[in-house]
Amino acid sequence: MQLTMVIESTKEPGFIPQLIPLLATRTLAEAVAAPFVRPLIAPLIERHQQSIRVLEERIESRDGTLFFDITDQDLEGYNKFIPYYLHPESIYSVGLSKSTFRVKVSVGSNPWASSPPTVNLAKVCERYGGGGHARVGAVSFDVNQHARAREAALEIVEELRSGVRRAR
Repeated sequence: MQLTMVIESTKEPGFIPQLIPLLATRTLAEAVAAPFVRPLIAPLIERHQQSIRVLEERIESRDGTLFFDITDQDLEGYNKFIPYYLHPESIYSVGLSKSTFRVKVSVGSNPWASSPPTVNLAKVCERYGGGGHARVGAVSFDVNQHARAREAALEIVEELRSGVRRAR
């Protein structure tokens, strides 16, 4: 898992070409301990722990649907499964995050939910100019359209919560 975290986060173009021969000749434990890998792990674990703390504080859980706004945090690329870890009772999640170039509405369904999702999230996101597939979708807004992104996120949250209430 540590190696996966490093691979997903590295922006160094030479990292993967350096890692592949190591993986072909060494164990995973040896690869993780390599001098060009090991120093990258601790900061990533700390960032992951910080994202758990922030999401724990920010998530609002109601009617099977989670909502959180982390646009004031530097958490682009947070682990999308954290909300379901924190709230296993959820069916859906809607998150608002921000990067240097966009405000993103992420919409997902809990793969471990006790009740299966019934809404096609791609179709929901398409109405706002986004897309995805039945279980996960997203909508990107220009970085200056925070208010519009939040409005869309809240509309999606209400639609999903209404659907869960009706299904009960």
